[in-house]
Amino acid sequence: MALSGSAARRYAEALLALSPNESAVAQLRTSLDKVGPVFDRGTIASLRDPSVPMKQRIAALDAALTGEPAAVRSLMALLLETDRIGLVPQIALAFGDLVDRRERVAKARITTAVSLTDSEQRELVTRLERESGRKLRATFAVDPTLVGGAKVQIGDHLIDSSVRAKLAALGRQLAS
Repeated sequence: MALSGSAARRYAEALLALSPNESAVAQLRTSLDKVGPVFDRGTIASLRDPSVPMKQRIAALDAALTGEPAAVRSLMALLLETDRIGLVPQIALAFGDLVDRRERVAKARITTAVSLTDSEQRELVTRLERESGRKLRATFAVDPTLVGGAKVQIGDHLIDSSVRAKLAALGRQLAS
């Protein structure tokens, strides 16, 4: 996540402020989620190459962003012209964080001992949303060393109901 007050966060805040409605915010988020990861070191280096005239770089960027919202295309052109194109991935992350905060969505990282099916994941997220009283945007991971159960991280709150944690607690209790 971009640091508060960072350039990426300020661009994200400006983009959010310019969004006329929730539909536009959703379109911008979808676009930035898609475009952000594309701007890796190689892409950024190519766009910063001073041996290529700026007009050609802008034209190439505009062609690559065909179909994206005008606000995203304009932002990318501005970032290219001001030599801040390297901020795109951070802006995408900051924009997502701002939208999540505005919609009161918490990020959850759920780690299980075995892979869950899509329906099991949906059911678990629904149960966690009901119990936490918050809407969750969950990511899943598998860690076989948990033996069984799950670890759920929602924001800075960790719920560890794994067999490994229970065995460790039992071991500490028996040792004392």
